[in-house]
Amino acid sequence: MADTSRKILIALCLVTLSLQGEACNQQATPAEPAQSVELDRSEAEGADAKAVFRVLAKDASSDARCQQRGIEKCFFVNLDTANLDSLVGTGETVRAFSGLDIEVKVVSKSGNSYRLEGPDVFDSSMTVGSRVNGPSIYGSIRTNDGVYNIESCDKDGGCNVAMYRPHSFFAEMEHKDDAVIFGEGR
Repeated sequence: MADTSRKILIALCLVTLSLQGEACNQQATPAEPAQSVELDRSEAEGADAKAVFRVLAKDASSDARCQQRGIEKCFFVNLDTANLDSLVGTGETVRAFSGLDIEVKVVSKSGNSYRLEGPDVFDSSMTVGSRVNGPSIYGSIRTNDGVYNIESCDKDGGCNVAMYRPHSFFAEMEHKDDAVIFGEGR
């Protein structure tokens, strides 16, 4: 737990430095992240040389999209569009996200939209837009257990976040309008 808190503090300090250019206060005690994904970084960086999305080490739990009801995992991702384009129609199976065991194939491309499928992935697609700081992505990867939605989190592009909700979240809704209002916070 102390090691996790230290890693979170370091990540928060790096974000603070990059955003404000100020030194970090080493005495600060970070809040425990609510929805961060734990990945084996050596696996995410080594064995996953080919993945559609690279999971970033930056903590995403404070992003507004991660605060929605039902979100169980939330993390920032990066997309290498050249790698993505090289996978179209080859039949090569790669990981959807570095460090996670979700395999996909990039089946087709139409304009800036891609269709994905895999052994446990169905009816999945994404649209990649081009913006000032990098790609902006909107899409979903549907698995047997739930849905990973990917959304741009920056009006200039380059920031993209993946959020996972299990199918059980929708099955457990009590009121017929719950599915419409689920994103209004916790």
